[in-house]
Amino acid sequence: MFQVKADILSKEEVIPGVFSLTIVSPEISRNAKPGQFVHILCGSENDNFVLRRPFSIHRVVPGRAFEILFRVVGKGTEALSRAKIHESLDVIGPLGNSFTYSEKLESALLIAGGLGVAPLIFLAEELAERYVKLYPMIGAQEKAKLLCYIDFKRMGKKTYAATEDGSIGHQGTVVDLLNRTIHQIRPQVIYACGPKPMLRKIAETADEFGIDCQVSLEAKMACGIGVCLGCACVTKKGYKMVCKDGPVFNARDLVWDQDEVGRLPSGGCMCETQETQDSD
Repeated sequence: MFQVKADILSKEEVIPGVFSLTIVSPEISRNAKPGQFVHILCGSENDNFVLRRPFSIHRVVPGRAFEILFRVVGKGTEALSRAKIHESLDVIGPLGNSFTYSEKLESALLIAGGLGVAPLIFLAEELAERYVKLYPMIGAQEKAKLLCYIDFKRMGKKTYAATEDGSIGHQGTVVDLLNRTIHQIRPQVIYACGPKPMLRKIAETADEFGIDCQVSLEAKMACGIGVCLGCACVTKKGYKMVCKDGPVFNARDLVWDQDEVGRLPSGGCMCETQETQDSD
């Protein structure tokens, strides 16, 4: 874990209200693993924000920089969206644990809802380098809001899309495609990030098929290192901290009928949980 003053190398509004920032930090870039996150102090000194905001590490430029992908949901993320290239940010990271995989892994199903693509792109790039057969499945409300589809299609053996309005791919949700897709490809592992109802259904289905499933959870975070106890979730082994023990959990370890698990509305990216923090 490092605390650094890191300059913004590039900035892009990917779709209206969703931004990507590439941030220079050799320390974080060299040590980051897929699934981990950074804690960023948003805004200028005049904004007077008390709490940092967590953002999944979207991808890395090896040895030089890392990228985050976020949606504007409140004052903190709105301030970050106004940041300029070469502006310096106060960043702590990499934090949390990461997705895991066997050296013998041959095939994986990656499922993202909305901004759930944020941590899964980093994972997909790492697995692709190991020649793992990837089957990405991504969902959104409409084609215009479907993020990283081309990136996943470039890396995946077959990429599945689901939109609520049917503007691309299956009309409905990624959950609708789950059983059929598992029957077709028989993945060794499932990695998922997105809203709680989606994750819960994926976890139940993975368990039915006897497939290992790892999910990335979201939660309100104040400290980001497990001290404030504000991001507790319920597991079969008791309470765990999403920031310290997660954000990645084995789906079988989670108690899904408790409100604490993924208790906030989500789109897959940790920054989307920050609306309540954005009032500070």
